Parts: sequence; C-alpha cells; structure tokens
Amino acid sequence: MPPARPTENQFLGVLLGLAIGDALGMPVAGASAADIAAHHGVIDRYLPRRIDDDEEIAAGEITDETETTLCIVESLTTNDGLVDPANIGARLSFLAATESRRWMSQETLDGIAAAADHGGLVSASDGTEVDVTALIRGVPTGLLHVFGAYDAATLRQDATSLTRLTHGGRRQAELTAAVAMVTRMAVLDAATPESWMRSVRDFTDDADLARLLADDRQSGMDRGTEAESIIANSLQAAASAARFEDAVFAMVAQGGGAADSAGALTGALAGGRFGASGIPQGLIDGLGARIYLSLAAPWFYRTMRRRAGTVIDLRPL
Repeated sequence: MPPARPTENQFLGVLLGLAIGDALGMPVAGASAADIAAHHGVIDRYLPRRIDDDEEIAAGEITDETETTLCIVESLTTNDGLVDPANIGARLSFLAATESRRWMSQETLDGIAAAADHGGLVSASDGTEVDVTALIRGVPTGLLHVFGAYDAATLRQDATSLTRLTHGGRRQAELTAAVAMVTRMAVLDAATPESWMRSVRDFTDDADLARLLADDRQSGMDRGTEAESIIANSLQAAASAARFEDAVFAMVAQGGGAADSAGALTGALAGGRFGASGIPQGLIDGLGARIYLSLAAPWFYRTMRRRAGTVIDLRPL
C-alpha cells in the first residue's frame, strides 16, 4: 500500500535522485549509446568531463537542471510554498552570472533576461519548440502538489509559471505539467508504479506524449531525444526498475543527447519511488551537491506540510 502521506525520505530521494541523474549524465551529454559504450563501458559511476584543454569538470558535479531546481526550491521554502516569479528570476539571474552559465542554452539565457524586464515571466506564445532542460521544473512543481487537496488546474498554473521563467511556449508548459504530474504520482503512488503511466496519459493534453504512453513500452525504451520521449522513457524506467540505480544507469547509458536531463528526470522519479534510503550510499557520497540538497529537502518538506496544515509551527514569531 502507498504511504499514508509523503515522507521526508521521499522528498530527499526526489532531490538527490534528480542531482545524481544529472551528474551521471553530465559527462556523456551529446554522446550516442555506441560512443558511451565504447569510451566508458557501463555507466555505473560518476565521470569527469573535459571542457577544453585547460578545464575539466570534476566527477559528480551537477549542471543547470539541478541548480535551477534548487533556485526554485529555495524560493518556495522562503515564500511559504508560493510561486514568486520575480524572486526565482532574481536567483536565476545570479546563477546565469556564474560558471553555471556554461550549461544554459541561449534560449534560457535570453529568457532570463526577458523575464527580468517583465515582472519575472516571459510572454506566453504559441511556440512548439521544447527545451528539455526546462522540463525538469516540473519536478518541484509536482512536490508542491503532494499535500492537501489536489487540483489539476492549479498544478498546470504552477507548471506554466515556472516554465515562463524563461520559456513561453504552451507546449513547453504542458509537458512541464506532465512532469509535475508524474513526479506527484511517484511520491504518492510509490508502491503502485503501474498506475503512473495511466494517470499521466489521462492528465496530459499533449497528443504526442499521450500516444507514447498508450503504447506497450515493456519491450524497451525509445532512443529519441524529443521531450515527450524523455518523459515517457523516464517514467517507464523508474516505474519498472527493481532498484534506483537500475533505472538511472540505464537511462543515462541510452545516450542520444540530453543525457543529463533524462538522467535527472529518471533519478527524481526513482528517488520518489524508492526514497533516499533506497539510493546507494556511494552515489550520495560522490555527489558534489549532496550537503546542500540534504539541507534543502527537509526544509522544503516541512514548508509543504505546514502550507497544507498537516503540521503546526509553535515557534514564537
């Protein structure tokens, strides 16, 4: 049976899992499955990445998928669980001025600048291009909706707001909302992962994603890098794996381009399902951001419980 309520262990599992998948995918992003197998063999450990002749990114380092998530989580925690685009945007602007800029797409950088001039959100548009890195914002959105009464429209609204921190396309927002929905399911229905696919398929308005989720995906994962394929493949990997590491290692090793994004999403879902206690200690110990994540997750968890009225804070004002 699913837990009576989401646990702190699951919140920590989601955030640690996201970062672990990001760090595992970082050095092989852009490589094909064949190249990964030829140069690295099995992906079951953190690897460094050489940027140029003078610089190497250390093994276990995170990229903008995790850093952006932490900006959002930190803002939500300090704002009692309320989405404040201007506050998050300021954090993203600071991030874009650091070395983290190297991981951000030009579209994301342009969006951060544009949002700063329009109250924290870029203008909505009918664009159909999807930036897979922005999909990961659905993970903290999903955690916003695991306590209290569930309302699909509010989840979509929050996903749209977090998408429009940098991207205005309606399809981008809808796919981010689908990620939020499956993150919510991974935490709430950790014991019945077979329900995830059906729930997300019934929720999404994206025809391509719904079609993929309607297929029999037990025969193996597609190797496409399109956003809907990453969502469907990550869902299937996290729901079918016997262990956290089985899901994340397999997703990163399939290659195809966005290995860090695919690893991050798979890790988040598997982390919600298995909890932090189900993640191998070696993967936690080798993660560069483990201390910050271990501090951020409990505060975020408590904030969400307090917002839903499931815990009373008796500290004096």
